Amino acid sequence: MRTVTEYPVRAAFLGTCLATDDELHHALRAALSESRLGVLQELPGSYAVVADDGHTVHVLTDRAGLHPVFHTRLGGGTLFASNALPLAALHHRNLGEGTNPAAVAAGLFLPDLPDPFGPASVFRGVERTGPAHALALHPQRPAQARCLTSTVRPTNTGEARSLLRDALLTAVDRRVHGVSNLSTDLSGGLDSSTLAVLAAQAGGVPVAVTYADPYAINDEDVHFARSIAVTEPRLHHVVMTGDDATLPFTAMDSTPVTDEPSLDTVIIARTRHRLTPALAHHSQCHLTGDGGDVVLTAPGLTYLGDLARARHRRALRHEASGWARLRHHPARQVRRAAHKLARTSWPDTLRHLADQLTNPHLTTPARRTLAEHLAWAALSPAASWGTLRTRRGLAGRLYAAAVQVPNGVRPDSADAVAQRAIRWHGAATRGFSQITRALGTPVQAPFLDNQVIDACLTVTAVERTTVDQAKPLLAAAVGDLMPAGLLDRRTKSDYTACEYHGLRANADTLRALLAHPRLADLDILNPDGPREALRLGLAGATAPLGGLGAVIATETWLRTLDSLDTTGWWEPHTPQEEQQ
Repeated sequence: MRTVTEYPVRAAFLGTCLATDDELHHALRAALSESRLGVLQELPGSYAVVADDGHTVHVLTDRAGLHPVFHTRLGGGTLFASNALPLAALHHRNLGEGTNPAAVAAGLFLPDLPDPFGPASVFRGVERTGPAHALALHPQRPAQARCLTSTVRPTNTGEARSLLRDALLTAVDRRVHGVSNLSTDLSGGLDSSTLAVLAAQAGGVPVAVTYADPYAINDEDVHFARSIAVTEPRLHHVVMTGDDATLPFTAMDSTPVTDEPSLDTVIIARTRHRLTPALAHHSQCHLTGDGGDVVLTAPGLTYLGDLARARHRRALRHEASGWARLRHHPARQVRRAAHKLARTSWPDTLRHLADQLTNPHLTTPARRTLAEHLAWAALSPAASWGTLRTRRGLAGRLYAAAVQVPNGVRPDSADAVAQRAIRWHGAATRGFSQITRALGTPVQAPFLDNQVIDACLTVTAVERTTVDQAKPLLAAAVGDLMPAGLLDRRTKSDYTACEYHGLRANADTLRALLAHPRLADLDILNPDGPREALRLGLAGATAPLGGLGAVIATETWLRTLDSLDTTGWWEPHTPQEEQQ
């Protein structure tokens, strides 16, 4: 936490605020003179802000959702916190019994719609203020949340390149010089490798960690990572090879508690192993490339819908033909799907999702189809396992949302899909960060910094994405600083085999977990669905691993809540103590 005062306003910055003291004071003075608190979220880093002007307490969240704010009514006032668990403990002796089934179900079944139903959190009695919002707290009044006005202004790719370069160099340089011991992922992919190289060039001597999966198919990651490390002698490269003890679904009950379900529960054994060198190095900051995919490109193929809507026929034909070859689809089929997407409004999308949820015979494919890659939003494979009662409840909310006119950026565009993906990844990275901090290694994701996100979003998703080059904006911004060939990589290793090996190695544990699931007790899930998916996976057949992993992670989280002892979290308080 960093604090600054410009009378009459006091402000605290919670998280990783990389601004200098002068920049903090300048931003607070600008916020006062312009009456625009959003200025406080334009500084380098990723953080929440608490600003008190003597009359109102304003709490501002970050762009990606790494620093949401939770709040609850207490004694005629409002109590807020950066973590939901202590607030939930005020209302519920057993946190597992205090969960909000509708919010848990929405997280499982509607991953493309983060915060789909407003401020509800996964705990009853606790509300959540999500990304890019300001929460106003007045004495004796309910808390009021509003969306922060976006400061992103459209620009050309040249200016966006310059903005991204400055933002990335600042994000890495100030982290490097802010700690004595640094570590970083060096997966061999574009995002983490870029950060590792920039950290070395900034003068750091980071431990660069590559995880080698023994079951990966077409695993080129270690080769690329080693070739990068050779070009940067300041990188202390360590390859951590996995084995059967680091398979997915192993030792999940050892996952540190998080205040929301985390998919990283499924890979906790791998995470512990991968971060061992950082822990031994006493790293005070571990850089990860999380978020790079969603800020630097358009998720899925939704930008093709924008091209079709704008009638850029030549560009659409070129891009669709390229993806058709890569995905082994007829080019005409891809173009037809793009035109259909261009004609699909956001209300139409919500109604389609609702219709699917109310279908008693709902089935969802194990992997996303072409139609789902070309959709503004799609259901999770786990949705078909939901109880009809819960699915109908979610559908009712979607039907209601379909008649409301959204504010800001139109939600039926690739840019809106990207913003929703950023928020989903921000929440996922927050859970990962909570886990790694408990393990002793603070992890940070510079691609999810406010300034980096803003720089990327100054150009449209269409301008950030092309079938001809992976992440062209990143290459334009820092390509001259990277080793030759790094930004030309177009392949990714396939770790699906590792997940199937993990299922088989932990079959007894997973069967026991799904024998009497808490998700069924909460009327969220029909357990026969995930049991059948597990059976398919154990038999070697194609299984919906994404949906199954989400269910297993959520079930593990619920059981952790049931066993959590919160008796020492709060102490009785009396007015006499306050006077003393």
